Amino acid sequence: MSAHVQIPRPYETMPGRFTAELVFPAASKRRAQQHHDVAWALADVHGLEMSTPYKVNPRWSVYEEKWGNGERHGWSDMRRLHVDGPARALARYLVALERVLDEVEALATRAARVFGAWRRSIPAEPFLEYEDASTMRTRAREFRADVLHALAQRVGTRRGPVGERDSSRPLWEQYETVADEVWEAAGGVDLERADGSAVNAHMARMVPEVVAEAERLAVLEAARVEAERLEQERVELFRQADAACAREADAADAERYALDGQAALFPVSAARPPLVVPPPMPVKPRRAPRKRVPVAARFPDGTTHVAISRKQVEHFNPGMAAAMWPEVSADRRRFVPAA
Repeated sequence: MSAHVQIPRPYETMPGRFTAELVFPAASKRRAQQHHDVAWALADVHGLEMSTPYKVNPRWSVYEEKWGNGERHGWSDMRRLHVDGPARALARYLVALERVLDEVEALATRAARVFGAWRRSIPAEPFLEYEDASTMRTRAREFRADVLHALAQRVGTRRGPVGERDSSRPLWEQYETVADEVWEAAGGVDLERADGSAVNAHMARMVPEVVAEAERLAVLEAARVEAERLEQERVELFRQADAACAREADAADAERYALDGQAALFPVSAARPPLVVPPPMPVKPRRAPRKRVPVAARFPDGTTHVAISRKQVEHFNPGMAAAMWPEVSADRRRFVPAA
């Protein structure tokens, strides 16, 4: 879990779509808004829908707004963000968001170290003549915040080549240049990479096992109903075909009866047995093609002759074993020459 964003359990707003309410708990409101900007740009990269919720001012009243302190009714809550989309895409976004926020914060820290190195260098001495320790702490803090804002604006956008620093200006006025430098030095930030196990963990939070089992049973029930419908259509087709054949046979019998003077006989279809619909033919699964093993693989020694023992021959073909090794009586075995 990232320390820069809180991700409660997403909830399903419609079939197949989930919504996550992100919270940015940074102590500084400006820093939380920068994290909000990064999450907003990343959601656009992943093709999700995002919105900033509205926060009502508890001190608002008509009197305070018109005749009091001018309190507003409310404003956009930049510490929260609603992201909506398909389950898989939202899970990948949440995993990527934690990593991207950590990497952007790491780049801002690297830029702060660049500022510290510049402050201790000789070219910075003319700009630090009227600065004391307190003002430099403030400038370092503001510089890191400005760099973080520039990095947040760079997520999801394309920038031109990195510009060069201006030696006639202090470095705290060139935070965009330093942000571009650390971005290019790190090779940028991968906005789409997400760990598969973490994505599956978020998917498990969205769709618990009970819901997944219910969905599986619903799919099986839908398949069963579809199979019953197809079976009813097949039986109806058999009945229609049998009725059409019966009508044709009755018409032919009526013509023959009229010619033979046997019009009083009942039609043949009345004496027919009831229709018996045959069961559907089972689909025979296809066998995997047999792999032919080359001779060189079967006989690695280079020979094509293999000695087969009598036990193997008796196991596979007992008749051949009796023909190859006939029984020899004890009397004849006595006169067999010694080996």
